Amino acid sequence: MATTFINYNLNYGFYIAESFMQLAMYYIYTEAKNPQYIFSDKSGLLRDFRFKIDGIENPYFVLSWSSIFIDFTDEQTMITVLQNVMINLQNRGMYISLGELQEIDSVDFEFKNSYSRKPFPTSEIIKIIEALVQTMQGTWSSTNFSMKIDYRY
Repeated sequence: MATTFINYNLNYGFYIAESFMQLAMYYIYTEAKNPQYIFSDKSGLLRDFRFKIDGIENPYFVLSWSSIFIDFTDEQTMITVLQNVMINLQNRGMYISLGELQEIDSVDFEFKNSYSRKPFPTSEIIKIIEALVQTMQGTWSSTNFSMKIDYRY
């Protein structure tokens, strides 16, 4: 399982398995594509999400939002998206079912295989999303740069 370093605008960040980021990106993408969210380059942002979900950028998975977002409004909109993703995940219960994981639209066989055995804890995706919010806000202060996700394939 490949690991990547996730940061935003050179703020501190964290190392995490790419497959966990792919899963988080799916839920962010699902929320961000809703019409109430306005981004300067929404089509570019959504395309970037699809590339990540489909594994096209593996093994070079980076958070490219700083090159897509043009201004503070884009950043604030993304923070709102991330906060809404966390709320939606909390409302799902403790786990994302195996059936839902298998229904995720991705051409990445490895990704599909990674989530073919057991449900995924929603709290672990929320942990990733919280870290993304903190890196965007510049408040990420952890000195432990390895994001430990409680899930084994």
